[in-house]
Amino acid sequence: MNFNDSTSNNTGKGEEIYKKSIAIIDSLLKDNRYFSETYSEAEKSVVKRVIHATSDIRYAETVFFTNDSAKKGIELIREKAFRKEPLKIVCDSEMTKAGISRNINKNILLDLNCYIGANYKTDDSDVTKSALSIRAAISQILPNIIVIGNAPTALIETMDLCKRLYETTDYKPSLIVAMPVGLVGAAESKTILHEDNFYSSIGNFGNIGGSSSAASAINALLREGL
Repeated sequence: MNFNDSTSNNTGKGEEIYKKSIAIIDSLLKDNRYFSETYSEAEKSVVKRVIHATSDIRYAETVFFTNDSAKKGIELIREKAFRKEPLKIVCDSEMTKAGISRNINKNILLDLNCYIGANYKTDDSDVTKSALSIRAAISQILPNIIVIGNAPTALIETMDLCKRLYETTDYKPSLIVAMPVGLVGAAESKTILHEDNFYSSIGNFGNIGGSSSAASAINALLREGL
């Protein structure tokens, strides 16, 4: 057996495991009225992918979508693939960036970016490294999608900065996916996003979240965009 054959078999095995996992998730959710009545089919795909990535069934009742974000995200992916244009994504952490798969949808070129490793400085001691790095990345790249999986401060900075940029340059991200985790500011920042009608967003209520949650939401959109 050559390497290519082995790779192909491993990919097929992974797909088989994924389908089995989704079948288990479907069985766990079959009596969940909130899940069945609240989400569209595209939104259900996102929620199930997040549950698959985290093994946390609570996401079935805590993920939110604003301004038809799942549908618009899928349409954006298909449009970029059709035009053969890169889909520009900025992430708040390397873990979030690493969780977004380039193999799910080979029809599209993913331009994944994270500036967290750069040495940004400010005179304002209240500004976190995550906020500084997301500020620099958004300002320089003007991404289509912004993904926050770790830092609530990065989400707050994203919302504030994008509104300032819209006033001066007419730039606004097509989608914000935000599932920061933590006991300080995570739930509050996501509630602010949910209530802000300026953005098209995917997020979740509460303190749970993380890189795998946010990245898996993007992966679900990429899969639906095939």
